[in-house]
Amino acid sequence: MTNWDILTGTLFLFLCFRFFRLVIKMKQPIVFPVTEEDLQAIRVQPKKTIERPIVFEQKSALKWLGFSLAIFLIMAVYNLLDTTIHLPSAYVFIWSLINFNHIWNLFAVVEDGVLCGGKFVSWKNIRSYHFEEIDKHHRFYGDSPEVNSGYELWIMTKYSEVSCVVTSEVVKEKLAGILDAHLQGGERIRK
Repeated sequence: MTNWDILTGTLFLFLCFRFFRLVIKMKQPIVFPVTEEDLQAIRVQPKKTIERPIVFEQKSALKWLGFSLAIFLIMAVYNLLDTTIHLPSAYVFIWSLINFNHIWNLFAVVEDGVLCGGKFVSWKNIRSYHFEEIDKHHRFYGDSPEVNSGYELWIMTKYSEVSCVVTSEVVKEKLAGILDAHLQGGERIRK
């Protein structure tokens, strides 16, 4: 077994951990979005409204990740058993890792924190948040009429950040209230 095999095995386990943690968090009671208006006003991808934050509704992401993980596992096992041929299993893994956050059309506030794309951010890790108005100089301006008059919500942690688009002033205020209620000592930047 080479160092590369150990590294890819470790990264595979990390990807599996992220996947199962996300699925487990989706099974928690959803604090937000709870109404159809909430669902229609939040977008992880500017041109597409989010899907319900339940496992059954996120089936396209589950299929892609399940397929990617299965292919990666088959290639890794084959590489371990047959040392004469080295298949590029790292490519499948890297593709899965890069696209992990992008294939989930998910934004939800659960009891423990926030699910956004393929990331889960616990309340204790959120440092600050702010809303950035989408104007003609914003990267999402022009993607759709609803987005042009909306906001991009940025939630910052110590090491990363997540974002989503909010297209309604009412939903923006609702989200700000939820975030304010859960952030303790975190910086709140509201625009």
